[in-house]
Amino acid sequence: MAAVSDEPIQRLIRRFERLDARLVVTVTGTGVVVCLGFIELLRSPLQQLSRLTIELLAVRALLFLAPLLVSLLLLLRDGPLLLGDRRPPSSWGPDLLASGLLSVVLLLYFMAAAIVTATLLLNQGDVVGEVGFLIGQLEPARFAATLARAGVYGAICAAICLHQARRGAPGAMDMASRMARAFLLGIAILFCLDLLWTIAIDPLQMGGS
Repeated sequence: MAAVSDEPIQRLIRRFERLDARLVVTVTGTGVVVCLGFIELLRSPLQQLSRLTIELLAVRALLFLAPLLVSLLLLLRDGPLLLGDRRPPSSWGPDLLASGLLSVVLLLYFMAAAIVTATLLLNQGDVVGEVGFLIGQLEPARFAATLARAGVYGAICAAICLHQARRGAPGAMDMASRMARAFLLGIAILFCLDLLWTIAIDPLQMGGS
C-alpha cells in the first residue's frame, strides 16, 4: 500500500530530475535568439526612442510570449515520455503539476536570458544598473500573470500528451504520429488561449503602465 501511495510523488520527482543542462541551454538559447530578433525589429523603425525604451519594449513583448515558447519546448522534450504512459485521467495529477512547475522554472531562465541579452546588446556602461532597471519595470501583476500562464500552459501540454497516449496503440510509427498530433494540438490550443488573453486583458496595460 505504501508503494502505491508513494507513486505520484516518485513520478513528480522523476520529472524534475529530467530538468537537465540541455533543456536549460535550449531555453536560454531560445531566449537569447528571440530577444536579438525583437531588438533588431524594434531598433530600425524606433530609432527616435532611447535604447532603454527599446530594451523595455523587447523584454515586455517576450514576457508575453515566454509562456507559449517555453511550454512548447517542454512539450517537445517530455512529449515522448508522456505519450508512452497510458494511464487513466484520475492519475494524471503529478504529471500535470510537474509540467506546470517545470514550465514556470523554464520561463525564469528564458526571461533571465532575454534581459541579459537586451542589456548587453544596447548597453553603454552600467550593465548591472540596466539589468536592475529592466527587472524593476516588470510589474508584479504582469509578472505574476505570466508565471500563472506558464504553469497552466505546461499542464495543458502534459494533458494533451497523456490524452494522445490513451488513444494510440504501441509502436514507433504510432508514437511519431501521436507526437506530431500532440505538438500541433498544443500549438493550436496555446495560440487560441493567448488570443483570448489578449482580447480579455490587454497585456500592455497590466500594472498601470
